[in-house]
Amino acid sequence: SAQVCQLLEFVAPRHWKPPFSMRVLCFCDGSQYAGFRLHRAAFAAGVLVASSWHTSDAGWVDPCEGSIGIASNGEPDHKILTRVLSKHVSEGELNGIKSTLVDYQALRRDPSDLKLYLAQLCHLDPGLSAAEALATMINAYNAVMLAMVVHFNPVSSVLEIDNVWMYKFGTVNGSKVSLDDIEHGVIRDRGNGGLAAEFGARGRIHAGVNCASLSCPDLPFEAFEAPKRVKLLLFKGARLFEQLNAATKKWLTNPTKNPGLAGGALKLSHIFKWYGVDFVNAEGSVQAFVKQHTGWQVADGASLDFIPYDWNLNELNGKASWSGAVEAAPFSHGLCIFVAAIAMLSVPL
Repeated sequence: SAQVCQLLEFVAPRHWKPPFSMRVLCFCDGSQYAGFRLHRAAFAAGVLVASSWHTSDAGWVDPCEGSIGIASNGEPDHKILTRVLSKHVSEGELNGIKSTLVDYQALRRDPSDLKLYLAQLCHLDPGLSAAEALATMINAYNAVMLAMVVHFNPVSSVLEIDNVWMYKFGTVNGSKVSLDDIEHGVIRDRGNGGLAAEFGARGRIHAGVNCASLSCPDLPFEAFEAPKRVKLLLFKGARLFEQLNAATKKWLTNPTKNPGLAGGALKLSHIFKWYGVDFVNAEGSVQAFVKQHTGWQVADGASLDFIPYDWNLNELNGKASWSGAVEAAPFSHGLCIFVAAIAMLSVPL
C-alpha cells in the first residue's frame, strides 16, 4: 500500500470522510503517492500544528560560519565525533525497545566537541576515496541529527521539529544541507546507488545512519572511518566494511527492532519496507539480505511483516510520550503541505 505522510495522517485519518473534502496527493518516499480526503478546516488546523512544531533556529551559530577547528586538509578528524559518541551514548531500554540512548541534556550543556566536528565538515577534499567519503557522509548525518536535537530540544520526538528531514540545518563542503540531502541525495542518490553503491554497501548503510528515534538502528559508540593507513593486504575501506557489518548484525539481531522469524513470516523493521530497493539491490531480496547478515534460515519466499515504528526520542531517561504516527517514512511534510495549499485554493466550499 502507499506510504503516508506523517502530519496529514495525524490530522486526517484515512477512514475519515467529511462532507466537504478534497484530494491531496503527497510525495512521501521517492516512489509512491498517498492520497487523503481532507476537510479544508482540518487542513488549516494541520498547517497550524505544523507551524507550532517549528522551533526557531535563533541562537544557533553554524560552526562553518566561524573559524573553529576547520580541517585544513579537507579530511575530517572523525576521532572528534568518537569523543562525542563515547561520552554521551550508552546502552539502554525505553518503551520496551533495547537501544543505544543519548544523554542530550549533557550534550546540550557542552556541545563544544560536536560543534568542532561539524566545523570539520565545512570544506572537504574532493579527492576523498569512496570509503572516506561514505564514512564522512554517514558521520555528517549523525552529527547534524545530534545538533538538531540539541538545538531544537524536542520533548518527545524528532517529528516535533517541523520539516526535520528537509530543513537545511548543517553545512557540508560549503553548502547548506538537510538530513535528506545527506542520506538520500548523496549516500543513496534517491535509490540509484550513490556512495553506498560505489563502496558496495547498499542496504548496510541503513544500519549506520541514526534518526534519533527508538526504532532506528543504534547510534554507535564510535564514528565511522576509513583510515588511510591500513594493514598490509587490506584495502582502504576494510575498517568501514567491518563497522557496517557489525552495525547491520547488531540491528538485525535485536528482537525489539527486528523480531525475526515467527510462524513462517519474517518480522522486520519498517525500514525494510521503505527502502526495500536498497536491500534487493544488495543481495537480490530482503530475505537474502537478512539471511546473509544473520545466518538465519530464511526461505526465499518467506512472507514479510513490518512492525510499527517507534518515533520516540532515543533519549537517556526519556519519557517515551510520543503518540503520533509511527509507520510513516522519514520524509518531509513540506511538499505535502505545499500541494495541499494549492489544492485548497482551487476547491470551492
